[in-house]
Amino acid sequence: MTSSRVREFYWRFYKKRTASFLANLYSASITGSEKDIHKTRLDMKKIYALLEMFEMLNPEKFNQDSFGVFKALFNFSGKIRELQVNQLVLLKYGPETPGTLVFARYLRAREHKLAKQFITVVQNFDEKKLKKSERSLKKLCNEIKIKTIKTRLEKFILKKARKISLLRNYPSNPENIHGIRKQLKAMVTILTLVSMVYRDEKQDAILGKLNQTEMLIGSWHDNQVLMDYIDQFIRRRKTISREHQLNLQSLRNKIMKSNQELLLSVFPKIEETLSVIFPVPESE
Repeated sequence: MTSSRVREFYWRFYKKRTASFLANLYSASITGSEKDIHKTRLDMKKIYALLEMFEMLNPEKFNQDSFGVFKALFNFSGKIRELQVNQLVLLKYGPETPGTLVFARYLRAREHKLAKQFITVVQNFDEKKLKKSERSLKKLCNEIKIKTIKTRLEKFILKKARKISLLRNYPSNPENIHGIRKQLKAMVTILTLVSMVYRDEKQDAILGKLNQTEMLIGSWHDNQVLMDYIDQFIRRRKTISREHQLNLQSLRNKIMKSNQELLLSVFPKIEETLSVIFPVPESE
């Protein structure tokens, strides 16, 4: 694919996603439904991915305000999605108990409350800022070259992989695992977008390993978030019965055990991924 066709492809991709975002945002502002809010968030994630790629290709000229256009909406919809994921993960750790039923009702109530508040956040969205951001992004898009994509991508992947290589030396620290997940997600995001216009065998191999590892560590992350919510619920509900508290503590222990087992699979996957990225073994 020529550079001119690549530029056209990415610009059309961006315009299509923003059009879908505005349509779903309008629906969400009327219905306040979790489904419309989720569609809006998915569009924002795809737009964010493209913005991250533009930043990677031309960090000197990229305007960080482009992320700011969506920040309030993205963060708020993220809180709603977090509650939805918590409920899905909770179902994996059956059977239900009186304590988990009370906790599930709490999660649903929080989700519905935030969904209603989301309408107010939508009303504060500034379309003018989006239009202004588009003008600067169009200029960046017009400067894209295949050669630049190849060289910048390689540097980007190596930079992220080196960060993971350092973080993996301290596997007992949850913050380091969160950091590894962040680097993995960034690489998956950029590689997926680049593979739409340019790919080779090594790139495909890296993306395959990254997807496997990111899925595992994503499950670990979802479990961590659920445990945090359980802790918050027990701490804030002063009137919670002893029975309910014991039910939730038992659930938390199950989740923690699951996470310990997940990490036994995650770190070998990380090593496999790094071995594909680095041309020679990294010196410790």
